[in-house]
Amino acid sequence: MGMIFAAGLLANVITHITARKMVREASEIQKSNHRLMRLLKAKFEHTSMVSERVQNVDVFVKKYLYEYKVLGVRLDVWRSMKGKAIWFILAFGIAGTFSSYLLEGIGEQTIRYIGFTGTFVLILYSVHIMSDEAAKLKAAKTYIVDYLENVCQHRYEKANHMQAKEEKTQVEQVKELMEESEPEKQKDSQEMRIRAILEEFLA
Repeated sequence: MGMIFAAGLLANVITHITARKMVREASEIQKSNHRLMRLLKAKFEHTSMVSERVQNVDVFVKKYLYEYKVLGVRLDVWRSMKGKAIWFILAFGIAGTFSSYLLEGIGEQTIRYIGFTGTFVLILYSVHIMSDEAAKLKAAKTYIVDYLENVCQHRYEKANHMQAKEEKTQVEQVKELMEESEPEKQKDSQEMRIRAILEEFLA
């Protein structure tokens, strides 16, 4: 129970610190050097260049938030560890209390099991409530989606539009040159025919 409590407490600390840092970096995503923010901006730019537009920015951000790792473990796993730790402590505590009660009735060992179980669960639950990383991660996602939709997407759409316009202008210029050269070709062809007829006539 003590080991599970320590693991749950560690998971709480990691998720709390990560969520706080993520909100801070997401609020300044434009100049942030955070690993996740740089990855999101790079992937969004690449996707915008390939397909011109990211259809669902919200899903795009959710994907990379889900895959984000802290100490080699996905953040989502760290978050779920807290709830699992509480349930495991309850299970072991109830099992220990029940077995101790069967062996010696309501004795010192049974009371210790009840006390440790209640203390561990109460501490973990209190830390979980106070950290509230779900709200922090939601805020971070909102900052990121807002930046990608309202800043990056318009910028890349404008760049793609300008590029398409330049390509269209170049195509039109080539067509104009071809149209201008067409009468000259016809004129050269007519002169060659007249010259051939004159040569035959004079011969």
